[in-house]
Amino acid sequence: MKSSRNLVKPLWLALLALLALVSEMIAWWWAVQLPVGGSRQGPTLLGLGGALCALGAFVWLWRRMSAAKLEARRARQLLASSLDTLDVGVEIWDRQDRLVLYNKKINLMHTLIRKPADIGQTFETLVRADLGQHLIAAAIGREEEWLAQRLATRGRHPEPLLQELAGNQWVNIYENRTPEGYLVTARVDVTELVRKEKVLEAANRRLAQQSTMDELTGLANRRRFDEALANEWQRAARSLTPLSLLMVDIDHFKQYNDNYGHVAGDECLRRVAGVLDHCVRRAGEMVARYGGEEFVILLPGADMAHACETAQKCLQLMQQEIVPHAASPTADQVTFSIGVACLLPDATLEPATMVNAADTAMYRAKSGGRARYEVADQADWEIDKDTPRTRPTPLA
Repeated sequence: MKSSRNLVKPLWLALLALLALVSEMIAWWWAVQLPVGGSRQGPTLLGLGGALCALGAFVWLWRRMSAAKLEARRARQLLASSLDTLDVGVEIWDRQDRLVLYNKKINLMHTLIRKPADIGQTFETLVRADLGQHLIAAAIGREEEWLAQRLATRGRHPEPLLQELAGNQWVNIYENRTPEGYLVTARVDVTELVRKEKVLEAANRRLAQQSTMDELTGLANRRRFDEALANEWQRAARSLTPLSLLMVDIDHFKQYNDNYGHVAGDECLRRVAGVLDHCVRRAGEMVARYGGEEFVILLPGADMAHACETAQKCLQLMQQEIVPHAASPTADQVTFSIGVACLLPDATLEPATMVNAADTAMYRAKSGGRARYEVADQADWEIDKDTPRTRPTPLA
C-alpha cells in the first residue's frame, strides 16, 4: 500500500505540470485568435490557472526535495551515530579518495587524527599532514618512500595492514571497496595483542639464547658449538678453506675446587672464559664451553699459523690474568693446556674427527708439562674417540 502511494505522488506532479503546460498553450492560442479589441478575460483566467498549476507543482516539488534532504540528513546522522557505537575506527572515502565520513573511535585511537575540516580532503593530503606530525612511526625518516608505497597499495590489501602509530600504538587496517567504488576503511586497535606478541617473542628469543648459551660463563654451549662446527665444516669443504679448532682444558681444576671451593671455582671458569673470549676477533670465530673445565675455540678460515698464534695468545693472556692457584703443582696461578687441530675438511671425514684430534693433542700438552699447547699430528687424527688419550712415556 505504501508503495502505491509513493507512485501516485509523482503521477499527480506530472499531471499538474502537464495541466499547467496545456493551459498556458491554450491560453496563448486563444489570445492569438481573438479579434483586435476583443475581451481577453478568458485567456487571462486560463493562463492564470495554468500558472497556479505550475506554482502548485513547484511548491509540491520543493516540499518533496526538502523532505528528501531532511530524510538524507537523518539517514546520515543515523549512520554516523551507528558507526560511533562500533569499537573500530571507520572511515569512508569517495571515488576520488576524499574523506566522506568517519566515526569517533578514530580519534579515541589517536588524539586529533581526524577533525570536521578533514571532510572532503583527499587521503594523500591528510596522510601528509599526519606524516608532518610524525604520527606514523614506521614512516619516520622515509616519509616520501612510505607514502608512495602506501598510495600504490591502497585498497588492494587482501590481508589487514598492520601499522604502528606514535606512542607504541598498533592498528590493523582493513580496506574494502563498495560496488559504487567507495572505499571503507576499518581500523582495529591491536596494541595489546601486538605488545603481548612482542613479549612472547622476546621470551622465546631468551629461551632460544639460553638453550644455546652456557649460563655460568655466558659463552656458547656444547649444543651451539656442535651446530657451528657442522655448518663451518660444510662451508669449508665447499670453499676449500682451512678450519682450525683449539681444545682448552684448565690444569688441575679439581685441586682448585678442593682448595678454594665451588663458588671460587665458578668464578675461575668465568675469568678463563673472559680470557678466551678476548682471543677471538674475526667474524665467525667462536668460543664455547665444551665440558666442566673444557673450552673450545672454533676458527673458520684459520690456517695452522693463525691457530698456533691464537693458542699462544690465550696462554699469554691467561698468564697476565693472574688467578692464584696454590694447589697447582704446575704454577702458582691458574693455567690451561691447549690442543690445536687444523685441516681442509672433505666429505671423507666427520667433524668429530677434528674434535678427537684436538682433544688428543691437548692431552699430550698436559703429559708434556701443562701450560702449553700441542699441535695434532697424523696419529692424533687417526685415534678413535674411545681410545685413551694418555700415552706412555717412551723408554730411553
